[in-house]
Amino acid sequence: MVKYITRRLLGTIPMIVLISIILFTLLQLAPGDPLAGKLDQHADANYIAKLKEDFGLDKPPVEQFFFWAKNFVQGNFGVSFDKKVLVQDLLSERIGKTVFLGIVSLIFTYMIAIPLGILSANKPYSKLDYTLTSASFIGFSMPSFFAGLLLIYLFGFQLGWFPYSGSETEASGYEGLEYLMDRLHHVILPAMTLAIINIAQYNRYVRASVLDAKAQDYTRTARSKGLSESKVLRKHVLRNALIPLVTLFGIDLGLLLSGAIITETIFGFPGVGQLYIQSITTRDYPVVMAITMMTSMAVLIGNLIADILYAFVDPRIKYD
Repeated sequence: MVKYITRRLLGTIPMIVLISIILFTLLQLAPGDPLAGKLDQHADANYIAKLKEDFGLDKPPVEQFFFWAKNFVQGNFGVSFDKKVLVQDLLSERIGKTVFLGIVSLIFTYMIAIPLGILSANKPYSKLDYTLTSASFIGFSMPSFFAGLLLIYLFGFQLGWFPYSGSETEASGYEGLEYLMDRLHHVILPAMTLAIINIAQYNRYVRASVLDAKAQDYTRTARSKGLSESKVLRKHVLRNALIPLVTLFGIDLGLLLSGAIITETIFGFPGVGQLYIQSITTRDYPVVMAITMMTSMAVLIGNLIADILYAFVDPRIKYD
C-alpha cells in the first residue's frame, strides 16, 4: 500500500505540471492587458512600466512561468493584481467558508439520497420508484442557478425562513454556539442548491447498487438460510451495495475546495468560488492560477483517497 501511495503521489507531479502549463498558456493568450482596467488612461508611462516590473509582467512569458512555478512550490502564490495583497491571504479568508459549505452540502446529500435510493430499490418499478426516478431526472436536468433562484424565492422571499445572502450576520456579536448556528443558518440554502444535483446522482447510484447486490448469489444464499428480509438487506445487501459510494466520497472530498462557483455568486457567499469569478472578471491572474492549481491538486488527492478507502472497506481490492 505504501508503495502504491508513493507511486500515485509521484504520478500526480507530471499532471500538476501539465495543468499549470496549459492554464498559464491560456491566460497568456487571453486578449488585453491584465493591468489595463486598473490604470487611468492618462497614467504616466514610467508608472505603468514600474507597475509591470513589480508584478513581473515585463519579463518574457517563459521566464514569468518559471518565476511563478518557483514561488508556487515555496507556498508563495504571488500578489493579487486587483487587491494588491498576497493571494494566500485572500484564500485564507475564504477557503474555510467554502469547505464548510461543501461539508454541509455533502451531509444533505448522504442524509437524503441514500435512504431514498434504498427505498426505491426495495420497491422497484412501483409508483414510489417511478416518482423518485422522475424527481432524480428533474434534479439532474435542473441548472444550479435555477435551483438557487427557486430556493431563494420560496424560502427566502416567500417564507422568510433562511437568509439568502452572505455567510453570517454582519456585526452580530455572536460567539460560540450562537455564531455556529448563525453560520449554519446562512449556509442552508446554498448547500441545498449544491446538494440537489448530487442527491439525484446518488439516489440513482444507490438504487442501481442495491438492485445489483440483491441479484447476487450471496443474497440468494442468505435468503435460502431463512434469514429475514430486513437482516438480508442490512447484513448482506447494503454492506456490499454501499461500498462503491466510498469512491464517490473520496472524489467529493477533492471537490470541496472548488466550491460552487455559480452557487456562491448567486447567494453572494464569500467563498473561493465567488473570488474565482471576480478574479476572472478583473483578470487577476495570480488568484486564478492559485485557485485552479489548488482545486486540481485537491481533485487528484481526492481520487487517491477514494482508492485507498476502497481498499480498506473491500479486502478483495489489493494494490501491489
